[in-house]
Amino acid sequence: MFLQKSTKPGIIKQLFIASFAICFSGNMYAAQTPKVQPILTNVQAVTEDSVYTFAEKMPEFPGGEKALIEFLRKTIVFPDEAMKNNEHGKVYVQFVVRKTGKAADAKIIRSVSTSLDNEALRVIGLLPDWTPGEQNGEKVSVTRIIPISFQPAAPKDTVAEWEPNERTVVLIDGVKMPESFNIGIINLDKMASATVLKPFPDKEKSTLMKKYGKQAADGVILLTSKKEGIQYLLADSTANNATCNDAAIMPSFPGGEASLTAYIADSIQYPFVAKRLNTQGKVIVQFLVDKTGKINDAKVVRGTDYFLDKEALRVIGTMPNWTPATKCNEKVNAYVSLPVVFKLDVPAKEKAWERDAKTIILLNGERLPTTFNLDWLNYAGLSGYQVLPPTTKEVTKKLTSQYGKDAAHGVILISTTSNKK
Repeated sequence: MFLQKSTKPGIIKQLFIASFAICFSGNMYAAQTPKVQPILTNVQAVTEDSVYTFAEKMPEFPGGEKALIEFLRKTIVFPDEAMKNNEHGKVYVQFVVRKTGKAADAKIIRSVSTSLDNEALRVIGLLPDWTPGEQNGEKVSVTRIIPISFQPAAPKDTVAEWEPNERTVVLIDGVKMPESFNIGIINLDKMASATVLKPFPDKEKSTLMKKYGKQAADGVILLTSKKEGIQYLLADSTANNATCNDAAIMPSFPGGEASLTAYIADSIQYPFVAKRLNTQGKVIVQFLVDKTGKINDAKVVRGTDYFLDKEALRVIGTMPNWTPATKCNEKVNAYVSLPVVFKLDVPAKEKAWERDAKTIILLNGERLPTTFNLDWLNYAGLSGYQVLPPTTKEVTKKLTSQYGKDAAHGVILISTTSNKK
């Protein structure tokens, strides 16, 4: 199957945009331009005048997160005093988006220096009105926390000359891709973060080469994929803020996450109708673990099928008490969201071929790591995609003779319009 072609310059531009748009986190040296990373904390308020830090509809900056980044980039001025004193770091600012959309009550919750703190507060004070958050259809006040990273400027001539290229090292979830890897095959919407490590100044280049190899002389791109595992959120993250800044310890199932997964798998009673219809899928359920460890308020936040959703809630309702979350040595309420997976046992002779850990995936003739997820692919960046399943003994014999013994588990051939030299 041949797909739409794409050009390398467009891919490079996309990567630079995505490295901010995904999570605004990269260790990038901006010429006197701080980086920002909007972060949402979570709270479930109970009174009309409460300030939420999580709402059903979160407040939105005019134009979205990208517009917020652009506003801050244009508005922030690196203070002369900070430059003179070589001050740099990440200032965390907390503020409230009121029901009216006004940004108010800004305060520093993690300081770097007086000059950088004051500049961060000045800019937050200039924010235009937001679209306010909503809970149960009503506008509410919601807390936002933004870390603003002030980094020293890199040499201008080096900045102008360098950009990610076909020799740049790429790691996904800590696994190094082959030298021929083309970043254009990745759908960056599937990534949780993108960090670009630039090979300058010389000390930084030397550090990168020691850690990632000689190829890192052309920079390093670190990608982290989005995960759908168990997520934890404090129900009231403002508790004890005035007297304690210790990190919270999240709730835990007896025996840990491995025991939780096993418990869910053993407890599922596959619904008769879903089984007859061969319905499978993943149901995401959210529930509250209260201060006593009991499960409350379970609900489906991403459903698959009526009967599977109902069974998922039943299984969650049978769970034993958890060890509750703690913060500053006090027990607190916390939300947990987790996937409940429904998969039918299909007789081997009826199963269609599926990729496994040994299936060979070749990108432009070079094998990708076994950890590479095909869901990450940006098909617009491919020129070809071919699946060679081991359907018969004859086919398997031919595949293994051409690609090696692992070809008995199938071969997937991916090609792009541009290869590394």
